[in-house]
Amino acid sequence: MSCIFVKCEFNIKSSSIKQKTAGVIDGTTINFGYIDIELDDDLYRYDPLGCPNYNCTALVENGDCTCDYTDMNECPKPFKNANCVNQCAEFAPNSSVPMCGTDPWTTLTVGQEQHIFTSNKEILFRYKANPKICEGIVIIAYPIDGYFRGTFGSHPINQREMPSAYYQTYNVFNLCPSDNLPFSNYLSWTADTIYITITPMSEGNITFSLRIHSGQVPPLPSTPITPCTPTLSTHICLDDGVPYVSAIEGPAYQYFTFQTTKPAYYILRAPRLAQDLNLVISDDSDNKKPTFYTHKPKYELGEESDDSLLVYIDQPTLLYIGLYCNYKTNYSFSITSQGQYYSTKISTLPVNAGSYALTKSARLKLPDGSILTCPSWYLCISLTSQYPLEDGNPLWPVPPYFQHSANYESITYEDVFLPNPMKPKSYQMAVILSSKVSTSPTTSIFYSIDVISKSTVEFISTLFNSKGEPLRGSITLNNNVDLTTCNYTDFQLILKAMEKTQAILFNVTDLNSLNNWRYRLEALTIRDNWIGCSNQASSLLNTVNVLKNVSTTYCPYGIDDKAKGIDPCCNSSLSFFQCCVPKVSLVSTVEFVSTQDDKIENQCSSFECTQSVLSEYYKSLSTTDECTVPDYITRNLKLSAVETVRACKVPTRIPCDRDDDCKNTTGTKCDLYSRFCIPNFENTDKIYIECVLKNLSPSVLYAFAQISSSSVNDSLVQWFYNQNIQDDCVSETFIDTDILRNAMFYTSPSIKFDRCYPPRVCLDSSCVLEHDICYDQYYTVFQEYDFPQDFVCSAYGFCQIETSNCYGAILINDPCSQLCNDTISYCGHCSSENQTYCHQVSTITDETNCKSTSACLLPNGEYQLGIEKEECEALGQCSDGCGYECVGYEGCVIENSPNPTDCLTHTGAIWNSQYDVCTLISATSPSTCAFTWINCSNHSPDECYSTTCSVSTIPCANKDSCVNSGGTCSDQFFFSRENTLYPDGVGKCVRGHLAYRVGSIPSCIYSSENDSPMGCFSSYPVYTNKSSCESIGGGKWWAPAINKTQCLSKMGCKTLETNSDNLPFNFRFNEMDEQHCMGCYQSNNEWTQMFSWSTARWIPGIFIENLDWIENNSFKAYSHPKKTFNYRSFYNNLMNSLDTLAADYLRSETFCRMERIQSNLNSISCSCSGGSECFTESIPLVGQTKPCFGESSTFNFDYGEIMFQSESIKQGCPILLISQYSKEIFTSAAPESLPSNFVSYQVPEKYGVLNDKDAIVGVLIGDGIYIKAQFSIISKFTVCSIIPESQRATSKFPVYDFATLINTDKDDKDNDLSDDDDYNIFDGELVILDAVVFNKTNSDGNLMICSNFSNFNPKSSVQAFFPIIRVDGNWNDVSKQVFDKSTRGLLFTLATIYLLVGLWAIFQLGVIVVKQFNLPKVNFQLVNGLTLIVTIFILMRSLYFFILPNGHLAGNPTSDYVLVILPTFIYFTAFTVIIVLWYVIVFLVLKKNRSAESLSRRVSKLVLYVNIVIYLLFIACCLVFTKTQSNPTNDCGSRIIIPAKSSIPQKAISITYAVIQAIISVLLGAAFVYLGSSLFFVMHKTRKALGGSSINSSHYNRIFLLTLICSIGFILHCVFILVLVSGHSSIAFSFVGLIITEIVPTLTILYCYDPFKKIETKSKSSEISM
Repeated sequence: MSCIFVKCEFNIKSSSIKQKTAGVIDGTTINFGYIDIELDDDLYRYDPLGCPNYNCTALVENGDCTCDYTDMNECPKPFKNANCVNQCAEFAPNSSVPMCGTDPWTTLTVGQEQHIFTSNKEILFRYKANPKICEGIVIIAYPIDGYFRGTFGSHPINQREMPSAYYQTYNVFNLCPSDNLPFSNYLSWTADTIYITITPMSEGNITFSLRIHSGQVPPLPSTPITPCTPTLSTHICLDDGVPYVSAIEGPAYQYFTFQTTKPAYYILRAPRLAQDLNLVISDDSDNKKPTFYTHKPKYELGEESDDSLLVYIDQPTLLYIGLYCNYKTNYSFSITSQGQYYSTKISTLPVNAGSYALTKSARLKLPDGSILTCPSWYLCISLTSQYPLEDGNPLWPVPPYFQHSANYESITYEDVFLPNPMKPKSYQMAVILSSKVSTSPTTSIFYSIDVISKSTVEFISTLFNSKGEPLRGSITLNNNVDLTTCNYTDFQLILKAMEKTQAILFNVTDLNSLNNWRYRLEALTIRDNWIGCSNQASSLLNTVNVLKNVSTTYCPYGIDDKAKGIDPCCNSSLSFFQCCVPKVSLVSTVEFVSTQDDKIENQCSSFECTQSVLSEYYKSLSTTDECTVPDYITRNLKLSAVETVRACKVPTRIPCDRDDDCKNTTGTKCDLYSRFCIPNFENTDKIYIECVLKNLSPSVLYAFAQISSSSVNDSLVQWFYNQNIQDDCVSETFIDTDILRNAMFYTSPSIKFDRCYPPRVCLDSSCVLEHDICYDQYYTVFQEYDFPQDFVCSAYGFCQIETSNCYGAILINDPCSQLCNDTISYCGHCSSENQTYCHQVSTITDETNCKSTSACLLPNGEYQLGIEKEECEALGQCSDGCGYECVGYEGCVIENSPNPTDCLTHTGAIWNSQYDVCTLISATSPSTCAFTWINCSNHSPDECYSTTCSVSTIPCANKDSCVNSGGTCSDQFFFSRENTLYPDGVGKCVRGHLAYRVGSIPSCIYSSENDSPMGCFSSYPVYTNKSSCESIGGGKWWAPAINKTQCLSKMGCKTLETNSDNLPFNFRFNEMDEQHCMGCYQSNNEWTQMFSWSTARWIPGIFIENLDWIENNSFKAYSHPKKTFNYRSFYNNLMNSLDTLAADYLRSETFCRMERIQSNLNSISCSCSGGSECFTESIPLVGQTKPCFGESSTFNFDYGEIMFQSESIKQGCPILLISQYSKEIFTSAAPESLPSNFVSYQVPEKYGVLNDKDAIVGVLIGDGIYIKAQFSIISKFTVCSIIPESQRATSKFPVYDFATLINTDKDDKDNDLSDDDDYNIFDGELVILDAVVFNKTNSDGNLMICSNFSNFNPKSSVQAFFPIIRVDGNWNDVSKQVFDKSTRGLLFTLATIYLLVGLWAIFQLGVIVVKQFNLPKVNFQLVNGLTLIVTIFILMRSLYFFILPNGHLAGNPTSDYVLVILPTFIYFTAFTVIIVLWYVIVFLVLKKNRSAESLSRRVSKLVLYVNIVIYLLFIACCLVFTKTQSNPTNDCGSRIIIPAKSSIPQKAISITYAVIQAIISVLLGAAFVYLGSSLFFVMHKTRKALGGSSINSSHYNRIFLLTLICSIGFILHCVFILVLVSGHSSIAFSFVGLIITEIVPTLTILYCYDPFKKIETKSKSSEISM
C-alpha cells in the first residue's frame, strides 16, 4: 500500500465524554465515563499470520503422500500417488484414539466465507493442509452468542488450547512449521490434517464464527543474515523473521530489543507451546524494562494462550520487549515484517466480538501521568474498548469488573425491543469511575469524571481504515463532557422497551433466562435519554451530604492507610483467618432536603403533582439497595436441598447379620459372606426418593413437585422413579470394591493422575468431595464424566467360590472362568444363586455328609465346623481394628544397596525379596551392624517410614474391645496410599496456607503440596518424623487418630467453599479460631469436628444347621443391562426447580428496584419535558413471593415485611404480588377560608383517616402494601411496617393501628377491593381495622409495628394495609370538628352575645309594634325601620356564629359567603339610615333649606337609592362568587388530591368586597365625624342660647355618644377588614374586632333610639326625629 512509504493515518475529528450510571443484577451501581471519538473513516483490524522464516523439507512435488482424514466416507483417503510408501496412522500417537473416529465433523477450506455454527454439543472440524507450499495457517474464531473453548492440532488429542478460563476473546492462532519444537507439549503443525475442536462453555446453544486462512511461510534467506548487535547488555537482540528459542526460570521477565528498519506491518508472536507467555513492549528509551504494572508499556499482550500483535511502524524505532512467564518453561518468540494479514471490518462483527477485537488499540493517559490500558478483555478492569454504538453501552460485553461473579457467567445480551445501531466512523471506550454494592452505604470512587475529561487518548497503530492507514496519534478530551438532556419522546421508547421486557421477565422461570432479561432491563437504564431524564429529575432535588454512623462491611481506610492491610474487610487474603464483620463507621450519606420549587414551577407543568412524585422518586432511589436479595438467601435455599439429598442417600453397603436386617431397606436377603444386604437398586432408590420428597422444605417441594409433604405416597414415588429411569449396566453384587451402576466423577482433564486426590465416583453432583489444591482455580474445564467409561456390560463375570486365586470381576474368556466351571459341585452355603460369593467347605466332598453337617459361618468365607449354636454366636470378627502398630523387618539393612546385584557385592549380604532390601544376616544386634539397624516395632505408627516397615491394624481381641475401642477415623482418607503418595498410616508435616492464588485466597503451593483440613502437606514425603517437621517454621506434625477421642478432638471452622472449582456446596476448613468462626456475618460457618468416628461392628458367627450341596456351579455374569434410577437426572431437575424458586426472588428484586423508579421518572420527565397526562394511577410492583403450606417465610421490602407462619397457607404455594401503595394518594384537603371570613378553618392532618362522621380520627404514617393473591387458600399472615422517627405516635394520636381500603361501590356485593390486572388505584375508603399491634425491630434496628391478619374474604383477590396512628378509645364516635376547642368556645360566645343584643332589639321592636297598635295616631317612623334593620343584622350574625362551629358551612363556600357578607350589607344599611337622617337634619333643616315641605319624600328616596347601590353590589358579589367556582382538573390522577381552592375571580371579588367594606367604613366613619360634630355643635349652641337648659341634654348626650362610637367603630372596622384580608388574623383578633366594630355600635344604636324615650328636636316638622 502507498501509505507504507509515507506518513499517512486516520484523521481524528472530535471527541466527547458522557457519564453513564446503571444498576446491575447483583445490586451493584456502577458509574462509567463513556468516551466517543469521531473519525473520518471506518475501523478495520488486521488478523495476522506471522510465521517466522522456515524451510519446509518435505514439500510435494511429484505426488501427494500426506494423510487426509477429512472425508467421513473415505477416511483416510487412499493415496493417489502409487509411489507413496508411508502408512497413515490408525490411532493418535501413544493412544487408542482413532484418527478418523465416528463423531461427525465439518471440513473447512481456505478462503471460504466465515462459518457460523450453532450448537450445544462439542463440534469437530478438520482442515486438510496444503502440502504443496510451506503453509502457515491462521485460525480465527470468536463468539457470537454464548462462550466456548477450543483446541487444535495435528491429532485428535493432545492439542494446543484456545483460552480455557477467559473465553471473552477474539481468537487468532497461527500454526507454523517452526512450532513443532522438541519441548512443545503439542505438535500442532502438520502437512496432513488439522483437527479443531470447539466445546461450548455456556448453557444452551452457542453461536460462533470460525474461519481459516493460509499462506506461504517466508523461507530462510539464501544467504545467512548478519545477526544484530545487542545495544543493551541486559537485553537480547532479535532479528526480523528469526525465532528466538530459549528457556526462562519463571516467574521472571526476559528482555529483548528489536530495531525496525523499514515502514512495515510488524507481527510479534509468542505461541503457547508449553507454558503461557505474556509480552510487554515499549518504544520509550526511558522505559527499557517495561512491566505489566509498575512500568507501563505501550503494548501489552496478556492473552491466556497465544500472544500476537500486528502493529504498523513507519519510523526507525527501537522496541524494548519484556517476555514474562509465571513458571519455568522453554519458549519460542519471533518478530517478522514478512507476514500476511487479513482485513476484518469492525462493523461486520457482533457487538461482543467487536469489543474483544478492539483491545490493544489505545490507552488512556490521565493528567497525573498514570495510564489505563485494555490489553485483553479479561484484563480490562478499569478501561474497556467498546463496540461503537449510536447509544454507547458499557454493559455489553459484560465488563471484566464482574468476571469473578457467578451472576454474570451465563449472560447473553441483545437489544431486543429497542435497537441500538452501530455508529460508523467512531471509536468508543469506557472507564469505570465508581461502583457501589448494595450492602455498602458508601461508594468506591476510582476516578472522577473531571479527571477523565482532562485525559488523553493515545492510539497505537493496531487499527486501520479502509485504505490501510493506521489509527494513531493522540486526542485530549479537553473537558468535553456531554451533559445528556431529557427527550421525552425518546424516553417513551425506552419505557415501552422496558414494559415489554418486564412482561417477559414476569413469566420467565429459567434462572439463566431470567438473569439475561434482568440484565437487558438494567441495560436500558444506561441509554442516553434515561440518563438525561434521570439527571433532570435529580436537578430538581435539594440534597445534602451528611456524616452518619452506620454499620457496614465497607473498607473505611484510604489507599495508603496501614490499617487497611490488617482489616479483613479491606484485605481479602485475611478472609481465611478472620471474618469481615459489620462495624460502625462514620460515612458520608446523601439526604433529601426538599424539592427545588422554583425550578419545578419554571420547568414542569404541574407543581403539586411533580413535587409529590419527586419526593417519591428520591425515596425510590435511596431504597433500591434494600431491594437486593442477599446471596445467602438463595445459597441457603439450595444448600438445604443439597443437604437433604445427601442425607437421604441409602448406603450401598447396608450391614446385616440376618435377613430381617434388610427387610426395611433392600428387601433382600443378608449376604452371609460379605455381611451386607444383597443390593436391590429399585427398593433403595425409592426409599431415597421418598426421603427427599418428605424432607425438602415446603417451598422447594412445591416448586419441584407442586405438592405438600403430606401428599407424598407410593404412587408419587413410583412416578418420580419412572420419570428418571435410564438404560444402565448394573452389578448388584459385592464381588468387587463396590457395586456397578451409572455414576459420575468430577475432574479436569488437565490434572495429572497423581497430582491431587483421585476423583470420587458419585451418583450425582451433590457428592461431597475433599478439598484439594486442584480446586483452587489452577486448572480449567472441570466437568462431570460418566462412570464407568467404555464398559462392556456382558464382558465380565465372577466365580462364587475362590478358584486358584481367581477373585473379583474377570473377563469371561479369562482362564479363571474355565477353572470356575471345572468345579461342578461343592459343599457350602450361598445366600444367593447369582449375586454373592459362597462359603465353600472344601473338607466335605460328598453330598450326604454335607447336608448333615452344621457349620458356623463367619464373614469373608471363613467357617468353623463341629461347634454348637451358642458357641458359634459367641464367635465373630470385628469390622475394624483396635489401633495401629508399626511392623516389618528387624535386622541390619544396607540402605544404599538398591538392587540384588549390588547387594551381592557386600560380604555376607542377602537380598530380602519380601522387603526389597539388602540385609546383612550376620549382624544380629545393633552393636554388630555396621550399616543401619532397623526395628520397626520401635517406631510409632505415624513415624513408620522405613522401607522395611509398614503400618498394620491391630485386630480387636474380642467383642467388647471391638465395640468399645474398634473403629476408624475419617482422617484415614489422608493417610491412605490410595489417595496420597505416602505409605499407609504414616504421619504428615502440615503447615498453614501461605501461598496465594487468584483473588488472594490462601492456598497451598501449586507445584508441590496438597491440602487437608489440618493444612498443607508436601505431595511427597519430606519430613518423616515429628522432630524434623517442627524444626521448620510453622511445621506441625499430624499423626492419624488411633481412637475415638483423638479422632473427635480436632476442631475447626467448617465453611462453604467459594472461589473454588469444586462441586457446588462443598465445604472445607479454614484457619479461623472459634470466636472468629462463629462471629462471621451471614456465613455458613460451623465450629465442628474435622473428622468423624465410625464405630466398629462386631460380626457374629451365623449357625447353619445343615450345609447345602450346591450343584451346577458355573461362572456367573458380573453385570447385566437393566433400567435404573438416574440420580443425576433427579438431582438436576431438583436444582432446576430451585433455580425457578431463586428466580422468583430475583424477579422480585428487579421489580422492586425498577418499577417505582420507572413510574416516578416517567411522570417527572413527562411533566418537565412537555408530555401530557403525566401522572398515572398505577401502583408499582415491589416484588412477588411464594409462601408455602407448612413453611415459615418472610417477604422483605424497603419499608416493611410480610411474615408467613407454617399454618398461613392452606395448601400449595400461591403467588402473592406485592405492590407499593403511596400514602400521597390520601392527602387531605383543607376547606379554604375566604378573605372575608372572620376565622379560618382548622387545617386537617395531611394524611387523615376519616370515620363515618367525616371526623379525622387517624393519620397515615407510611406507605401501604397492596397484595394480590388467591385469598381463598390464605388463612393468615403478619404485616409489619417501618415507622420513621418523625411519624411516631403523638398525644393527639397515641395508638398504632392499621387501616385497609373498602370499596365504596354500592353495586359491589362483596364490598371488596377492585381486581384490576393493571394494578390501578381504585376509589375506596380507608377503614381502621382496630388491629392488635405489636412492636418489632428489624435487622437494621428500625422500629416496626406489626399485626396479624386473618379471616379474609375467600372471594377476595386483593387486600391493602396501611400503618396509622389514631385517637384513643372509640374512634367512630368522634364527631367532625373544623375548629379547635378554644375557637369553638369563642365562636359560641360571639353567637351568644349577638343573640343577647338581638333579644334586646326584638324587645324594642315589640314596643314599637305595641305603640303602633295602641297609639293609632302615631305614624311609623324611619327610626323604627332602623331598629328593624339592626335586629335582622344582629340575629343573622348570631345564627352564623351558632352554625359555623359545627362545620356545616365548610363544604358550602357560597352559603358561607352569603352569611358573611349579607349581614354586613344590612349593617351598612342601618348606619346609612342614620347618616341620611343626620344629613337631612344638617343640610336641610339646620341650614333652613326651603324645600322642607317635601323632606319626608326626599329622605325616603335618599335612603332607598343608597341601599339600592349597596344591595346591587351584594347581588353582584354573590353572582360572581357562585358562577366562578373553581373546578380544578386533577392531572395527578389519584396520586394526590388537589385541595379545593377559590377561583381567581372568587378571590378577586372577595378582595374587592373587602376593599369596598374598608372604603365604606372609612366614609361612614368620616360621615359620622362630620355630621355628628355638626349636630353636636348646633345643639351645643342652642343649649347655650337657652341658658344651659336641660331640655336637649338627652339628645345632646346621645348624639355625642353615637358620633363618638360610630366614627371610631367604622375607622377601626376599616383596619379590621384589611387585617382579615391580609391573612394575619386570629380568632381572638376577630372576637375583639367584632365586639368593637359591630356589637358596640349596634348597642349604641339601640340605646340611642330606644322607643321608650321620645327624642325631640327643634325641627320644623314633627316627623323628623334623630
